[in-house]
Amino acid sequence: MNKAAKIRVSLSVRAKLALCATLSIVSLPPAWGQTPEAEAPVQSVQITGVRDPAIMPYKTAYEILNKVANASNGRVKLLIKVMSAKTHTPIPDLDVSLRGEKTFEKLNISPSGFLTVPLSQDFYDDSAEFLTNKKKGSLSVEFYLVPKLSAENFSYGEIVDGIAAARRALAQIIPWYVRLLIPSIKGVGICYPDNNQTVSVSKSEEAVRPATTEETNEATKAKVYCANFSSTERSLAKDSVISPASGWEPIFR
Repeated sequence: MNKAAKIRVSLSVRAKLALCATLSIVSLPPAWGQTPEAEAPVQSVQITGVRDPAIMPYKTAYEILNKVANASNGRVKLLIKVMSAKTHTPIPDLDVSLRGEKTFEKLNISPSGFLTVPLSQDFYDDSAEFLTNKKKGSLSVEFYLVPKLSAENFSYGEIVDGIAAARRALAQIIPWYVRLLIPSIKGVGICYPDNNQTVSVSKSEEAVRPATTEETNEATKAKVYCANFSSTERSLAKDSVISPASGWEPIFR
């Protein structure tokens, strides 16, 4: 494993669910850890851009997204975050596109750097590649797993199933010897930007659970306050209904 890959592993340990180490495991080109080199723009009437191996080949991204979707039965979402390799912050004027011989699409990227990558058989079959408007080697990519829960009310069973799904997804996309370095997923946090919120719980001795435990949302690096749930809570039935106040976001812990 090259030096850059080792750095990504250490970050994933610190960040728990940041799946940065997978970039070195899924056959990225060796240039990912090398000094950036100049690369001529791809010649096209409508499109110019450079290939950057920090954004893995689309076939690899497709296979990882597909594995996560299949292993988790849709209960887990994989976030892809693209940032400056130098500052590890979002790049305001970053453009990312997918281009194949017959296909082209400009991808959406949020102000926080989260890239929307389509799970497209057409792009996969067309051997599409990621193109950016930045120099080769100037980008870094991180991966995060987040729970997918119902928008308003959901059951404790959904949390239990989501934790199991995330563990299966990790087993599919990260080799066992890397998983040994990453803390296991033990729970889900229902989180808010302040510590004045509560989460209602039915069929439980506690009618509400305060969202006061301070955590870090590893994907956004923001401080949040959470009502945490594990997968082994004997006081909760699987059909117990959990009703968060508005403005919540879920994290794995």
